Amino acid sequence: MSEAGTVVANPWASKLRQHEAVAAADPELAFDLHVLDGPAELTAHLAARRDRTVVLRPEISDDTGSAVLVRPGAAPPEPEIRRLWDWGGRIVAHDHVPGTPCFVNGVVLDGVLHLTDVWRCFSLEEGPRSLLTSVVNLAPGSPRERELAHRLSPVVKGVGLASGPVTFEAVTGADGTMKVVKFAARTAGHPLPHLCSLLGLPDQAAALAGGSRALAGRPTEPGFVADYAFVAREGGRLVRIEGLDEIRALRSYAGDIFLPTPGETIIPTTGEGGAGAILLRHQDEDILLADVEFCQNRNREGLFSVTADARRPLGR
Repeated sequence: MSEAGTVVANPWASKLRQHEAVAAADPELAFDLHVLDGPAELTAHLAARRDRTVVLRPEISDDTGSAVLVRPGAAPPEPEIRRLWDWGGRIVAHDHVPGTPCFVNGVVLDGVLHLTDVWRCFSLEEGPRSLLTSVVNLAPGSPRERELAHRLSPVVKGVGLASGPVTFEAVTGADGTMKVVKFAARTAGHPLPHLCSLLGLPDQAAALAGGSRALAGRPTEPGFVADYAFVAREGGRLVRIEGLDEIRALRSYAGDIFLPTPGETIIPTTGEGGAGAILLRHQDEDILLADVEFCQNRNREGLFSVTADARRPLGR
């Protein structure tokens, strides 16, 4: 479920520069960001925040799976942190903000932001990672979508983007708070355009080609769709997938995207995509969200049984 898409033009690749632009447009949208130039600064920063979860990211990265979490009472995950330094440049840090992560995609036409598709993200907390398992669309024209467009428009105006695609990663809180994790002047990556097509929604490319007419033609009740990825905590030769019949009996189950078969070798999930994925689709949002939660619970229990002689634990 990579959000990496086609780069159009992004002079705002640095998360520090993005942060400065967001803070200038609306200080309430910006994290309290800290830029760390080396390991000594990072050690001091974590020591001062040992009572909270700290999110660490490379300063420059388009990978949604690049964040590392340092949780209260847990030792800093040194292998993951070394990989952050390996990106080059610096590490940026901010305290974890509770809420719902969202991918927010749109186009800018004559300097005005128009949202094409918005996706709520679901994840599992696995050690130093938050593993993305699913995205579910917001209904077009919903109050939450309108609020996102309203709050994010000043950012687009502030950076002087006159036309083209733009994508945001944001966190929305139950209390109405909102934070921008990052943004880029590019189209969203796989599978979001494909999921748009399943709903009959114009994605960013279609919106740019058709302009305001394409956006005006969006169906107001396209239903809801999700791709759901299952995590493998151990690698090895697959024996069976536990409870697969129950998953395929869900009311919103719409087919397998990819699933391993017994005898195949699977690897532990450390980033996006998982070891297998299914498609969920339903006109009733509550039914689809209940099925996502069912899959989340099954994912926590573990689906993949592998042979003991070839196991490799998660993250190794």
